Amino acid sequence: MLSTEERPPLGYRRSDPRIRFDARNFPEFPRDRRDSWAYDKIDIREDAFNGPDAAAFQDRELEEYALKVREVLRAKLSEQMPISSAWEADRTSLVKSIVDGAKSIAAIQGTLRMSGLFARRRADVAAGGSSCPRYVGLGAKAPNHAQLAHSMRVFTMFPQMPDPMPLPWSSPEELQREISSRDLRMAESGRDPHKDVHGRRFTHRSTANVSNTIHGVYLTLDATDLPGLDDVPAFDLFGTKEIRREWVSLQDLKVLDSDGESIGTEDTKPTFISGFIVRQLVEDGVIHIGGPS
Repeated sequence: MLSTEERPPLGYRRSDPRIRFDARNFPEFPRDRRDSWAYDKIDIREDAFNGPDAAAFQDRELEEYALKVREVLRAKLSEQMPISSAWEADRTSLVKSIVDGAKSIAAIQGTLRMSGLFARRRADVAAGGSSCPRYVGLGAKAPNHAQLAHSMRVFTMFPQMPDPMPLPWSSPEELQREISSRDLRMAESGRDPHKDVHGRRFTHRSTANVSNTIHGVYLTLDATDLPGLDDVPAFDLFGTKEIRREWVSLQDLKVLDSDGESIGTEDTKPTFISGFIVRQLVEDGVIHIGGPS
């Protein structure tokens, strides 16, 4: 979601029809404020990566691969219906409706871009003798798209939102002060730091994001033996701007205990979404932590 006073970021637009949320309807709305503000729902554009303003980063090969992944995802989600659990049925139906939409091709391509694995090698790296122009190849060298789609896992996250919620025009410094002082303020106010008023357990801390329920679709690709893994670039949330990559250990994410083997028992919320998601993947055996046998 986005404040009504802000412009959508590159590749996004306000939903059509317009969906607007008044901040006063959030439980975390400041109790001492009379005037409110609003947020609009935004969606990725169907032509986010192939539209008139995307000529600089069009990638037909990656788009075709994303389309193949999407078709298998649609079939997989259809197979999961019906579900006896009302909660699971509603969640799966919601995710399926999004994947069925044409905009999901751009969303999947954005996910693949953001990983950096399908980025084209820089000239100095490519000169090292690799026969593949990308870190992970496409076309005939592409990972099996069906296997990638079948690795799908859906996680529902409940952020610990700021209380009171910050104003949309808060500065980065003000947001940082809020999150650094939140524990103390929760202790003083008696707010439960682990669950909301409905009993839903928080999975991570939220900063200025006002979404109180997030359904995340995760695809996993094992890159353990990828040559030059340390050279793979990191990208922004749109997958077009290279940023500095930071490696974080499973211990620092609170996924594992200090011995590097046991599943961690510490609260993962201070590590944002990553700790919660990665711990689930380790527990499910998707991420293997054992050394060579």
